[in-house]
Amino acid sequence: MRRGLLILFACACLVLLLAAASAPAKRSEDCTWGASSVMVEDVNGQFVQSQPVTSGCIPR
Repeated sequence: MRRGLLILFACACLVLLLAAASAPAKRSEDCTWGASSVMVEDVNGQFVQSQPVTSGCIPR
């Protein structure tokens, strides 16, 4: 009997943990993450760099 209650309690904890983990994360509209990249091309023996391009959420 005691072993059954322990297993039931462990299963209930597992269900609660999985429910909390699957909840969607809340993001604020003024996020501070993103990525930027540049391209470099060889033009007549000279390296020419493009302007940075950002993607994702632009920092505030």
